[in-house]
Formats: sequence, C-alpha cells, structure tokens
Amino acid sequence: MIQHLPKRALSIGIGLALALTSLGGALFITSFGGSVASAQTFDQHYLCYTATASGFKAPPGVRLVNAFAPNGFVPKIGSANYHCNPAVKIVPSGTFPITDPTLHYLCFKITAPQPANTAVVSNQFGTAALTTSSPTELCLPTWKSLTGPPNQTPNQPVGNHYTCYPTKYVAGGGVFKPPAPVAVEDEFSPTAAVTVKVGAPKWLCVPTTKILPTGVSYPIVDPSLYYVCFAVSHTPIIPKVFDENQFGQGPVTIKKTFALCVPSSVGPSSAKRR
Repeated sequence: MIQHLPKRALSIGIGLALALTSLGGALFITSFGGSVASAQTFDQHYLCYTATASGFKAPPGVRLVNAFAPNGFVPKIGSANYHCNPAVKIVPSGTFPITDPTLHYLCFKITAPQPANTAVVSNQFGTAALTTSSPTELCLPTWKSLTGPPNQTPNQPVGNHYTCYPTKYVAGGGVFKPPAPVAVEDEFSPTAAVTVKVGAPKWLCVPTTKILPTGVSYPIVDPSLYYVCFAVSHTPIIPKVFDENQFGQGPVTIKKTFALCVPSSVGPSSAKRR
C-alpha cells in the first residue's frame, strides 16, 4: 500500500488544490516558451535525502532533452543516490502545503559533459543569477511505500522528470535570502515541523523529456516548473522505504538530509513560484 504524508499536511494540500481549482489556477510563462496552469498538483516543495537502493537499473541509451540541452544528450546512468519526499514549508508569510502526496522522486547519478549555463532564477526566496556545471542527477517520478514494494500500475506517478545540475551564484547576480525561521515537515517527521537552516543552492533541476532506446518518449508535464535545491540542516529520517519507477522497484536506505528543493521559475521576467 502506498504510504501518504501526515494527515494534517494532506488535508492542507487538498484544501489548497480545491481552492486553486475553483479559481482556475495560475498561469506561469518562462523565457523558454511554453505555458501551463502550473498551480495544480505538481508545484510543491521537496526534502531530498542521500540514499542507496537496490532493484533499479536504467536501460542503456536513455536520451534526455531539456532547455539547457535542446538537442539532447545520452548520459551514463549509475545507481540511485537520492530520495525526495514532498514537504510542507512554513515561513513567516505562511504555510506552503503538499499538493500531491503520492509524487516522490528517486534520483540516479549521471555522467554527461555539458557546457555551463547561466540562468536568472526566481522563487519565494528571491531572484538570483545561477551558473551550472555538468549535470549529476536524473530524477524520476516515483511511488513510495513504507511497508513493501509499491507494485503500482502504471509504474510511476505523473510528473516531470528532472536533470539536476550543480549550481553556484554568478558574482553580482544577487543571492537568495530565505526568511527566518524556515520549518519543514514530511512523512519522516509526521508529528511536528522541524526548523532548519537553509544554506547555499546546490542544484538547479530542469524539467526534462526522457526518451528510451525503444523510441518511447516521456514528455515534460510542466515546462515552467524548475527547482532550486538548497543545502539544509538535519531533519528526521525513516531508514528504509520502498520505491518504484520506470527503472524498477526495491528497498531504499535513507541516510541523511541533503537539500530543500523549492519550486522556481527561470527567466528575467518569470513569476516567482510559491
């Protein structure tokens, strides 16, 4: 059985989703073109944890296409090394809930030489220019269970795939300024939110089309929804979960908190994500 997040978080998320539905949602447009009603089920925060896993294997020849690599590239895909949970974020301005408690991510190490890219990125922490190096992660939409293999059909939830690029600030391009305090809550801390220290941006995660060697393509669901993942202090863990996605299913060992991933927009005129 799929394990969901705390009832309090889930009820907040459902309430927000219903409210947004009644308002018709909000439209975001990025400088890369493409527009979607993004304030629906996918626009939520994530806590990512270092992890190891068994039972997963990527087929050779997977091709990735995104705004930083419009002609596509074929990375070397290694083992799973990060697991990401939907998370509630609480800041002085309000609570930003989970909108889809079933949509998790399992990230796989990739190697693929790529040129540097620079982007102006906006989110609730502000606006900053970031530069990227070669990508290190491919993150797949993933089911998660606490009790055993999810055994879901289809074998992954609906959501963007992401290519995540190590990132750093561009000198003179501004910096993000998280408010204080920032508290987070996910299924690993189901009874109380945890106050965290938010550090520098670690990844810029870019919506990506995944094309299998068979030619089957898994397109981007929301081209405007990027993530900036910030270093974050310790939060509680559950040491073992079970994940399932298109690369397989199996047990995942959770090690330690890595980052808080914040919904973001790319482009000098793009709206800030919530």
